[in-house]
Amino acid sequence: MRTETVPLSGPSPGTTRVLTRHHWGQEGSRPKVYLQGGLHADEMPGPLALYHLMPMLDAAEAEGRLKGHVVVVPLANPIGLSEWLLHKPVGRRDLEGAHNFNRGYPDLAALAGDALEGRLGDDPQANVATIRAAFASALAGAKIETEVDELRIRLMQASHDADIVLDLHCDHHAVMHFYASTARPEIADLLGRCTGSVLALIEDVSGGNAFDEAHTAPWRALRDRFGDRVPQPCFSTTLEYRGQGDVSDDIAARDAKGLMAFLAGAGVLTGGPAPAHGPAEELPLAGAVEFMAPIGGIVSWITRPGDRVTEGQVLGHVTDAARRRREEIRAPTTGILFRQELWTSCLKGQGLCHVAGREIRRQGDLLSD
Repeated sequence: MRTETVPLSGPSPGTTRVLTRHHWGQEGSRPKVYLQGGLHADEMPGPLALYHLMPMLDAAEAEGRLKGHVVVVPLANPIGLSEWLLHKPVGRRDLEGAHNFNRGYPDLAALAGDALEGRLGDDPQANVATIRAAFASALAGAKIETEVDELRIRLMQASHDADIVLDLHCDHHAVMHFYASTARPEIADLLGRCTGSVLALIEDVSGGNAFDEAHTAPWRALRDRFGDRVPQPCFSTTLEYRGQGDVSDDIAARDAKGLMAFLAGAGVLTGGPAPAHGPAEELPLAGAVEFMAPIGGIVSWITRPGDRVTEGQVLGHVTDAARRRREEIRAPTTGILFRQELWTSCLKGQGLCHVAGREIRRQGDLLSD
């Protein structure tokens, strides 16, 4: 194992931060898998799972069972980790510009596309190497204006050439689920069976250029531009490790074992555990619909994440005790209630929950910001 410390310049004189990356296996070997946690810096199930994963990777490497290259960034957001307000971590957005740490990653197809003109031949694997080199060059020359810009670039410099990218997050209250594109469906199936995910939300372009999509969307865009000379070598996903309160060593150790099963199934190591679960149910992200609070007030639930619900079913209530008024929270579609908001109070118009269904209900940007 090799540990790499990557300096970040810091926002003001006298300040600096660092990213810590851990490497197992021979750099340049395939498959390369990149895992990170804590990009939203108030979401800790992923970082704790990676803490438990790392000794397992140590053992696999010491025993000669590691065949690929694994990169782990347990805490991918030192900016967010230091930003607290009124004794609470902010985590999701930076305090300087209120930008979501998991949006706005570089569009590698736009940055590298012109440089690839006339350079792609008939050998798909040679083209993969050429494209990855062009991505690296584009990232090296990318304009950096803010501290968050620099963080985005440094993260992608370590991950842009990976075969598999796992970005570990969590929700407020939620079942285990993940987001992925249609690329590499066999890997998505493996991931669901190894992690115990209830749900896989599938969409090729979700909008916002989140970290995971910034790794698959460029290959699709380049294929549209250059044709079938461009393969789809990368699988990337946002893994939602249940809710913010689901943090314990027992849970994290089980999740780490699931990740080892996934790495074994993906050919990164030998002798790992077998998948322990059935496949995740795959539904379109465009079929996941959010319910918005009709009034501000106290939120109470009569359902919980994982329940199967029908459109119009009462899921809970919002109560304005001062005016002795109560409004129902109703399922916006038929499907799986997979997440609920953390807070027990809300403002009018605030999102309260999501239900994933089969019927396409939305277009455009599909991710909540």
